[in-house]
Amino acid sequence: MSDLHVQCSYCARKRCFFGDLSQAPDNCPSKIGGEQLTAARAKLDEPDNQLMAQDVARTWKDYGKLTRVEETVLYARLRGFKKLGIAFCVGLSQEAELMTNLLFNEGFDVVSACCMCGGLSSDDVSLPQEDKIMADARQPMCNPIGQAELLDSEGVDLNILMGLCVGDDTLFIKHSKAPVTILTVKDRVLAHNPMGALHTARHIYTRLNVRKPKKAEA
Repeated sequence: MSDLHVQCSYCARKRCFFGDLSQAPDNCPSKIGGEQLTAARAKLDEPDNQLMAQDVARTWKDYGKLTRVEETVLYARLRGFKKLGIAFCVGLSQEAELMTNLLFNEGFDVVSACCMCGGLSSDDVSLPQEDKIMADARQPMCNPIGQAELLDSEGVDLNILMGLCVGDDTLFIKHSKAPVTILTVKDRVLAHNPMGALHTARHIYTRLNVRKPKKAEA
């Protein structure tokens, strides 16, 4: 890898979209990430990876027409998945029920696991009292590893995440043997639309500093 740092966030042109790198910046990964991207490209030739990528590409036929819920159904069907797992936050119980109904109605077998399965508390991870919402009180604890274990034990072909907390989703993905897709990400403040914080970041009342730092301009 070159001494230049990959930073696609600041690329204005995204020439890679068109396959034309003639005007790409010097730190474009398509230019400096030869070894890594060559290895990644080789992995696409592995049969399972190739088939998975083909089915993603097939969903582009309806790009901009389908909701993410519909795209999830389509992808599962294209992959030939029969049994789907839903790992959901207790705060999205109603949405999880609706998604379960939908998937059943679409012909899939479905199993689901709530984040509170196992009845854990923060004491199970030895959280210091001063870090609790209320010291000396029981603070419920999510169990993403338990969710992953339960759904894997059911033999699911794909796990669908619905609203797991930041970090809990990481633990789930780390421990799930079945492939994972994310349907919903949690944002309690913005009605589970985390992009809203960035879309309104230029507002005078924003709490987010999204100005480009000087070190990024060097």
